[in-house]
Amino acid sequence: GRVDKRTKALAESELRFRNMMETIPQIAWTNTVEGEAVFYNQRWFDYTGLDRKQTKKWGLETVIHPDDLKNARDQYELIRKTNNGGEFQIRGKRADGFYRWHLIRLMPIRNEEDQMQLWVGTATDIEELKLLQQQKDDFISIASHELKTPITSLKASLQLLNRMKDNPSPVMLPNLIGQANKSLDKVSVLIQDLLNANKINEGQLHLNQKQFVISKVIEDCCHNVRTQGIYTIRTEGDIDIEVFADEGRIDQVVINFVNNAVKYAPHSKEILIKIEKVNDMAKVSVIDRGPGISPEKIPHLFDRYYRVDSSGSQYSGLG
Repeated sequence: GRVDKRTKALAESELRFRNMMETIPQIAWTNTVEGEAVFYNQRWFDYTGLDRKQTKKWGLETVIHPDDLKNARDQYELIRKTNNGGEFQIRGKRADGFYRWHLIRLMPIRNEEDQMQLWVGTATDIEELKLLQQQKDDFISIASHELKTPITSLKASLQLLNRMKDNPSPVMLPNLIGQANKSLDKVSVLIQDLLNANKINEGQLHLNQKQFVISKVIEDCCHNVRTQGIYTIRTEGDIDIEVFADEGRIDQVVINFVNNAVKYAPHSKEILIKIEKVNDMAKVSVIDRGPGISPEKIPHLFDRYYRVDSSGSQYSGLG
């Protein structure tokens, strides 16, 4: 009778356990101590689109991203050796073929005699969390990228001022002070922008538009590149054309184009900036003699952080 009772109690506890696993929002499964998966909850079948037969045949192999498979196996073995449970992250394939990041947790279940009975695994979808993390990292690298230019320029002006402090040139001195102040203003504006990043994310980028001669902004904008004396920047075309735009934003865009010309076309020592009137718009082109971008990559140019390297392969960055 005692054995019957224990068998019945075990069956009841297993039923309770399975019912509980069906109510949790995560994908869940159980493994035997030897490592065989014996139960998957409904979430597994809903997410993967596999049925029981397919799961038994292929299981995790087809669901885990190929690049994460080795790490998943290593981590799993490591956790099984410790007997304390643990967690790791992998990408899991959804029924529609998309991979989403999941946090995998494995916990051991022990009986009254403290012997290992089975492992319980859960997979929690953390795709949104990963995305937020990525956006934060991108935001930080963009911030440092944008701040670098005016700070480099400010440093160059201060170094030149420092050199002439004992014998100041009446022509150069006011120029350099003006240049340093301009760079400092740009740093201030950028810091304001970065602090108001939420507005940018919500598409509420505020533009301070006014009438100005665009060639003047272009002449002033790339001081740090000019002072290095390696590259010459030549402006040609409609020098007197006036535009109604945000001076600071135009400045930022042109600086980024010129910096990219230096970075990706280092052997092209002359950078040409062309200003033309097209209908009622002003068209500004920054032209270098670099390798250029292949036509099939052009549609992606305005994707956020897309980059094309010279060998043609793409990787994410601040492109």
